[in-house]
Amino acid sequence: MIILTLILLLFLCFLIVSEYNWKGAVLFTIFAGFLQDPLRKASSFDSSYFAAISLFFFLIAFFILKSKFSSWDLELICWPNPIIISLLPIFFYLLVLQGLNSFARFGDIRLITIGFLFYTIPLISLWIGYRIASDLKFLKQLLLFYVSLSFVTAISIFLSLNGVESNFLKEVGTGIEITGTGQGFPGLWRTSEIAGWHLAAGSSFAFILGLAESKGIKQAVYFLISALLAFLTVSTGRRKALGLVIIFISLYLLYYSLSTRKSNLVKAFGVLLCVFIFCISSYGLIFNSDIQETLEPFFNRSTTLTVEESQNRVKVQGIGAIIRGFEIAGPLGYGIGVGSNTGTTDIGTQRKSIQSAGYVSEGGGGRLILELGGVGVIFLSFLLVQILMLYFKIFILSRQLMTSGADILAGLAIFTLANAVTFLSASQLYSDPFVLIMLGISSGAILAIPKLVYQAQNSYYISTLHKS
Repeated sequence: MIILTLILLLFLCFLIVSEYNWKGAVLFTIFAGFLQDPLRKASSFDSSYFAAISLFFFLIAFFILKSKFSSWDLELICWPNPIIISLLPIFFYLLVLQGLNSFARFGDIRLITIGFLFYTIPLISLWIGYRIASDLKFLKQLLLFYVSLSFVTAISIFLSLNGVESNFLKEVGTGIEITGTGQGFPGLWRTSEIAGWHLAAGSSFAFILGLAESKGIKQAVYFLISALLAFLTVSTGRRKALGLVIIFISLYLLYYSLSTRKSNLVKAFGVLLCVFIFCISSYGLIFNSDIQETLEPFFNRSTTLTVEESQNRVKVQGIGAIIRGFEIAGPLGYGIGVGSNTGTTDIGTQRKSIQSAGYVSEGGGGRLILELGGVGVIFLSFLLVQILMLYFKIFILSRQLMTSGADILAGLAIFTLANAVTFLSASQLYSDPFVLIMLGISSGAILAIPKLVYQAQNSYYISTLHKS
């Protein structure tokens, strides 16, 4: 049955691509990302390989897009900081060497493949995000498509809260027990952690679309969806999902307050206030007393999301994991893939011999040190600093784009920054291919700003010539 479904998906992808080319392939990748978890739950066998469905269609989209655009446009993308172009080959050499290191230690080519994908999927997604953002209209359509699928899938969590029981609404396997609440509500997603991230992403994207919208009614709808998805992150029991939304909205509102379009923010605040009043007044109507009782322990857990608690988590799973990572990995590390979450598969079982590997790889910084070693992390840190400098220069350049599209691109960059904060203390979530794909597209979108500015200046120059 599952094999037949996958064949039908491939056929459907072929039909969509034949009609809408690479854009259809990108949208179908997102559709497959939301479909892969329900397919896993419907299967007679549980396997983490189902998470590769979105990756499969993503690679199809990449090859179709590469056949249309043969150039990587690195000179245009990196012209504010061209040193990155010379650093990229060294980065790939590092991955090859660490792949050989991993194979020499564990002899598992599957582990190396997973590790290689962890580092390369974001890079490919960056380029795809750049191509998508070169067409701002399509970028808005993609975000709306993702938000729509997030909202539809989130309805399954609402059904769980209303007492509907089904294997489709439970976590795969034995589930994850959360202190004080038991298992969270994943809905159609495979785990509450994955559900929390997609709800947070959907909420953030809806908020971006809301601030970019000029019509009051549409803006209110976007903000309402954003509020609902953010609220449902509580039911997953994953505090970092709610924290992700809070960090993003805070930074995005700060960006707007410092931008030249403060009037848009004043108008948006009026709509936000109306949405807030509506949410508060309708809470008792939408969520009955039984649901409120069910959610009570989750609310109690969410109230522990304090600055002090966040700092402790960063100290233990962020800084603590980094220090321990240096102690056990040394200058060379254990090779790529060693810190990966391989789920229910038997990939990399030999890693159990590495002391504290599970604790170290829980944090993003610790995982990088465990895999790349001290020498590799020093180079990677230098590369990341150069990339941050590139983003900062591009961010400044975005002021020349006096359109709502510039605010959308800035919002996606801020969403990526918010994820970087959570990555330091919880990297296992970011082993999921679909999460990496969406993050890569989000962070790659802002790289289109130099191209969009160039096109805008050319358009202005041509229109000036016509007028004269």
